Amino acid sequence: MSKIFIECLSAPDKIKNQLRSLSVDIEFTREGTKGANGYLYFGENRILHTKVAVKFYYWGGDTRFHAEPSALGKLAGENILPINTAGLLDGEWAYFVTPYCQNGDLDDLLDNSCIGNIEAINRTCQILSGVGVLHAHRYVHRDLKPANIYIGDNYQSIIGDFGSVKHIPEGQSSIPASSHAVLYRPPESVETSSYGFEGDIYQCGLVLFQLLGGSLPYEETFWLNRLQRKKYDELTNEVDRAIYADQCIKARIVSGRIVDISTLPPWVPDVLKRIIRKATHIDPLRRFQSISAFHVTLNNNRARVQDWCITDGAPHLQAQPQFKVCEENGQYFVLKSRDGCNWRRDNSFKGNSIDELVKEISVRA
Repeated sequence: MSKIFIECLSAPDKIKNQLRSLSVDIEFTREGTKGANGYLYFGENRILHTKVAVKFYYWGGDTRFHAEPSALGKLAGENILPINTAGLLDGEWAYFVTPYCQNGDLDDLLDNSCIGNIEAINRTCQILSGVGVLHAHRYVHRDLKPANIYIGDNYQSIIGDFGSVKHIPEGQSSIPASSHAVLYRPPESVETSSYGFEGDIYQCGLVLFQLLGGSLPYEETFWLNRLQRKKYDELTNEVDRAIYADQCIKARIVSGRIVDISTLPPWVPDVLKRIIRKATHIDPLRRFQSISAFHVTLNNNRARVQDWCITDGAPHLQAQPQFKVCEENGQYFVLKSRDGCNWRRDNSFKGNSIDELVKEISVRA
């Protein structure tokens, strides 16, 4: 097993010193490359031989909103990443030691597989359950996105990366917004730099949109129109380009032009589209008014949703009987099976496109 040399890391000296102290019990093997709001390292406990992750994050700022690492460590739930140990370095940095999630995160899942309607609902409900634990203790996550939601040993979704978590004091409804992950920032955080419980609801709505197949590209240039791209290309400094792209993305956020419902696959039903629109509404007062209300609504509509997914590249309705929409030489047709093994062509469907055939099947099933 390879190891990293602490002296060669680009982290501040105080973090290197803490890594040296932690290395008594942990053999560090690599540095994380995902995320930008802190420093992430992976290793193995020398005694237990379990893999762990160590995240250092900025602790400074207004102490009224600090989420004490010791308090977060007491939060427990099937959909919350457990914190093994936590500590403070000084007035600027803190860290968590958590289990390493070997199954990756939701970004990995989205990159390597196609998620069906029911799995998207189930995973979002798991996320909402975890967020509900945070909200019950008046914590907001502020950075909910696929890269911060891990896949557990039981293949469940687990909320992690607590570096942006803050506490909303009693009597207050919001706190200063996080500046991380501009694409996931709710409109009110862009306009007023404030963030409340509704912000987490918005971010969960974006994750549901992505899980269902909605397009939310991470490339900053995707969000620029022709004139904006021209100006972007004229900038010679990468920092200036990033700042300009962020400004353009923020303008789209506050005008409600981040979520494009039309990019969802044709098998996503209207009821789920309405839920996404409500969760990601630009007006926080018109979103679900609690994470539990979002959870209940999504869960209660599960039975109304057909279990469409992608199997071997083909839209597949897992029902009784089962249907697949296939293509050959530019022509679309339907296969039908009663046991999931023996498939026969069903020529009773008249549609000429995936959209038309999916609609026909959905009505008949």
